Amino acid sequence: MTSNITQVNDPKASQIISQLRDESLRPVIVRQLVRDLTTILSKHVIKPFDKDEQIAVIVILRSGLSMADSFLAALPEDTDAVVHHLGLFREKESLRPVEYYNKLPHKSPKIHRAYILDPLVATGGTTTAAIHIMKEWGIEHVTLFSLLGSAIGLQKAASAWPEGTDIVVGAVDKGLDERGYIKPGIGDIGDRLFGTALE
Repeated sequence: MTSNITQVNDPKASQIISQLRDESLRPVIVRQLVRDLTTILSKHVIKPFDKDEQIAVIVILRSGLSMADSFLAALPEDTDAVVHHLGLFREKESLRPVEYYNKLPHKSPKIHRAYILDPLVATGGTTTAAIHIMKEWGIEHVTLFSLLGSAIGLQKAASAWPEGTDIVVGAVDKGLDERGYIKPGIGDIGDRLFGTALE
């Protein structure tokens, strides 16, 4: 993997990811594990910044919502943070990203960097789209924070804007299955978080 990808080596994080691989877990347990994992990994993600700087936290809907509170709680108390949401999903047949929600306002000149919260990077399509949106918005540096990614998807995201992007991930799985899911992975995290797998 390229130098702008960091895989965190933390025993507690590895243990939680192993627990998340059990797809029989109830949504309430999945949500708690994701919150705990986000808290553990956030200390490896958050970098020092100027006190007069405003930080943009970009939550990828819907599964990124599960990381937001824990990540925001991990920021220093005096952080001037704004939270924006991007709606992106992967179309099932083409596996291409579809943008369905984007209400980004005019960017404040105090915002230079953004943290993108997205639990899984599978094909890398939606995260690459989010990175391009941030670049077009005028962000100078993006940190993509993910709990688990495929090697190929992470590499794709890292290559989208290499000079302006860092990626921090809790674990890396090598492959993707024929549906574009991470293998072995943890399943469809959105469905697992919100109990919608049978809808």
